[in-house]
Amino acid sequence: MSKTNESKLYALLKKHLKDVHFTRIESHTENGIPDVNACYNGKDIWVELKANNSKDLGLSKWQIVWIMKRLKVGGTVFIINRPLLQRALKIYSGSIVREPITSDTEPLATFNEPIDWIALKDLLFTAGEPRTSDKSRPTSA
Repeated sequence: MSKTNESKLYALLKKHLKDVHFTRIESHTENGIPDVNACYNGKDIWVELKANNSKDLGLSKWQIVWIMKRLKVGGTVFIINRPLLQRALKIYSGSIVREPITSDTEPLATFNEPIDWIALKDLLFTAGEPRTSDKSRPTSA
């Protein structure tokens, strides 16, 4: 059985962010729960994985509702998209679900390959701006 694109994205995160504790969530009891819970240095986040070219990121109405409820109580949610046929990761704040998502919706950052994994981890787990390196610079698309 071949891996789905989202499974490959999850494997990539686990491979390069070894000091992050990841739990893949596969719930058939509640609709909309993000794909991954992650914790690093005491900070807990939720991550919805997408590997598509959809202008609205392909979020279901259930995912949007779950993300909005989590944000309302102070939770942290990100959407990580690996657009098909692109060698990049686009990171979106969960707060983008508060407005209609279109092709003009800007990501927090775009990490082109080779991915600067330290900067990506900093973006996900700290309140500050991600660090940049000569290898890859997060951009706003």
